[in-house]
Amino acid sequence: MKLHVEADPEQGRPPLLLVHGMLSSRNHWLPNRRLSQRFRVIRIDLPAHGLSPAPRDGTAATPEALVDTIEAVRRRLQISEWYICGQSFGAAVTLRYALTFPDRVLAQVFTNANGALREAWEPSQQRRSQMQIDDVRRDGHVAMRRLPYHPCHARRFPPDMREILSRDADATDIDGIALLLAEAIPRLSVRDRLGELRVPTLLVNGLCEKQFQPTRKWISAAHPHIEIRDLEGGHSINIECPEGFDAAVTQFLSAQR
Repeated sequence: MKLHVEADPEQGRPPLLLVHGMLSSRNHWLPNRRLSQRFRVIRIDLPAHGLSPAPRDGTAATPEALVDTIEAVRRRLQISEWYICGQSFGAAVTLRYALTFPDRVLAQVFTNANGALREAWEPSQQRRSQMQIDDVRRDGHVAMRRLPYHPCHARRFPPDMREILSRDADATDIDGIALLLAEAIPRLSVRDRLGELRVPTLLVNGLCEKQFQPTRKWISAAHPHIEIRDLEGGHSINIECPEGFDAAVTQFLSAQR
């Protein structure tokens, strides 16, 4: 599967891959344009999002398959090593990419990512997930707007970003999203593998997302090799606190060179 890619000109800057979350697009990173002053920013659309094709079977929608699509982007752009940054669902993909291809990653940043770091699902959570999948397959984008992470519910977004990303979410491929919900979401977590990380890693934590703060505390205690920067904002901290996010990313990544 060939993902849609928007890449800055090379111009001697180190490459930085940015990976958005579920029901978003490459436009998720529009508030972070200043990163292009220090890095060759590469923005992609994940499968079934934006201008990228959708997976058409379950095997193409697994976390492992998503990692392979990221690696295909690196090869296509003829990049030997790069920095990577993932948000929410995208963070689960980039964390897994760093575990799979550590020699390709100079350093990585990720943001609040409940699915990437959750413990094993209880049967009630599995049933709730299946109900959401059935809902999406039945009612399409109307059902997607009922999901709590649809951009239309993002109260802290500037109005223009909420409109752009809501429009992008409403243009996602319905069957492809249903496959990602069925095949990727249940297998996203890398919680038990964080100790294997060989790549310098920064979590930029949005303090206002209360649901994620127990996970943030657990990471700090169990994995002190992961640096943490706390910022005032919520789940999409790069949009809600763009200047602080850009500064944290630039400072951390530049220190790894």
